[in-house]
Amino acid sequence: MLTETIAFKHWVFEVPSKITRKIYSNTLCGYSEYHVQEFRSFFKYYDEIFTPEIKDLLNRLGIDYKKDTFLKLIRENGKQSFIITYQFLGSMQINSSERVQQPLISDELEYEAISEQTSIAFYQVEETMIGMEMIYVEILFRAE
Repeated sequence: MLTETIAFKHWVFEVPSKITRKIYSNTLCGYSEYHVQEFRSFFKYYDEIFTPEIKDLLNRLGIDYKKDTFLKLIRENGKQSFIITYQFLGSMQINSSERVQQPLISDELEYEAISEQTSIAFYQVEETMIGMEMIYVEILFRAE
């Protein structure tokens, strides 16, 4: 199975992006599109969330950013935040001398800021598909 190495911030992934891309191409729509009435306000921020940097990363991982796995809306103090989740096949390493090397499976996510409004986190789960491990990416977007 052909994999490629993709580095992003302090994460390094070994991914079969062509296989993940094929899975996404066979998926009819994302969670948010299926529940469009419930998440109308999410689409208002679509261009702010999916910057060229985010789109490029997701594409390199084989992910179709229009087909999210899960979307959660959080309302606090009159403000909205969204957590957008995707999944992909591969393996993940944390590559940073500044960070404590922790197990890849964790109950608490550590988000890395991409901008003032957007942060990202990755986690690996004890789940396999076609013999490959699953990795989840969460994008946290704080609407103003």
